[in-house]
Amino acid sequence: MRRIVIIGFESAGLTAASAARLTDRAAKITVIERRIYAIYHPCGLPFAISGDVPHIRHLVEPAPRMPGVDVRICTEAKVIDVGAKVVEIQERKTQRSERIRYDSLILATGSLAFRPPTPGAELGNVHTLRTMRDGEEILAALPRVNRAVVVGAGPVGIEVAVALKERGLGVTLVELMPSVLPGMLDPDMSDAVIERLGHAGVRTLCGKRVERIEGVEKVESVILEGEKVPADLVILATGVKPDIGLAKDAGIELGVTGAIKVDDHLRTSAPDVYAAGDCAEATCFLTKRPILSQLATTAIRMGKVAGINAAGGDEVFPGVLNTIVSSAYSMEIASTGLTTHSAKEVGIEPVAARIRTLNRPYYYPGAEPIIVKLLIEPSKRKIIGGQIIGDGAAERANMLAFAIKYGTTVDELARIEYCHAPPVSDCIEPLIVAAEAVLRKL
Repeated sequence: MRRIVIIGFESAGLTAASAARLTDRAAKITVIERRIYAIYHPCGLPFAISGDVPHIRHLVEPAPRMPGVDVRICTEAKVIDVGAKVVEIQERKTQRSERIRYDSLILATGSLAFRPPTPGAELGNVHTLRTMRDGEEILAALPRVNRAVVVGAGPVGIEVAVALKERGLGVTLVELMPSVLPGMLDPDMSDAVIERLGHAGVRTLCGKRVERIEGVEKVESVILEGEKVPADLVILATGVKPDIGLAKDAGIELGVTGAIKVDDHLRTSAPDVYAAGDCAEATCFLTKRPILSQLATTAIRMGKVAGINAAGGDEVFPGVLNTIVSSAYSMEIASTGLTTHSAKEVGIEPVAARIRTLNRPYYYPGAEPIIVKLLIEPSKRKIIGGQIIGDGAAERANMLAFAIKYGTTVDELARIEYCHAPPVSDCIEPLIVAAEAVLRKL
């Protein structure tokens, strides 16, 4: 009987357990999870803060029943001995320790909120947003606060800024980079997001560094370069970092990104040890360079590959395009593949076109603008990236991700067949409008 141990039970760990069970139905699978509950959904935290999710506890769900899978919650993995193939665990309530042997081990330890070393970040009412406890503390503070500063304008920063504004707070969103969503959008696309936020009353400041947070016991203001912003609540939405403590202590090799280094089968440097999800390094499908892809969708895909291989299979992880979607006041914002900046970093000078059209015929009620930007590698005429803002952005980003994975050219995209009905779409698909704009440039 094969013994498989999985450390972590979020998206990667859950999927790995399921895939391992389907691959080897006789295996003994043990999952170690340090939280007091089995599964929670951190992507839903901003929407619990806004009230769109009626209660934050709705983000927690019990572990699904998987025969032959022993899920041990409130239990922490303390030490991994990769030579002896043993994991030392400890129950958090009883402090009872145990040594578990494995034939295959999967590290799905996830990530931790990154708290920048900003002076004053330890003051009261300064929060990160990664765990259930973070969300509960922010919700508890809301009745006693009026002005919030959100630091970091990535997807979580945008979503929590909108959530706090919907709760009636005055909100200032601060981003160090020159534009919002810098990992997703080119600056000429992010302008539309800033405009929508501004119409809703969210003040957005780009290219601003937070120098310090001031207050007595609790935050009272945030000091930026050249400006003092009053605040009685601060959310540090400055990203997450891989949780690699166990792996590092076990002597498992880390990659250039700081996450656990893995090969195309998600094997680590230690024999029969795999890694998946936020703690593991991914590879960009286009550039073949190591990157971080700390998305639930990536974790699920990686978890499946790691679970199959840990159970004796032979599955390859092909890499990622970091296909992602966010939302601001019902405006979908999606992207896939390379941005102009990331393309130039690897020596590609992309040809790009940005178009603005309608998602439905002009005469149909509810017709709204949709903006599409396509990036093409000119010598091969292949699509290497896409950014979409507007209704249907997620579906179009998914379509572009599929196209990129299979080497579709802009010529082929311009000739795709599509459907049309006035309540659903315009008579010319926006992706085709964008493709034809690129062709004119080429």
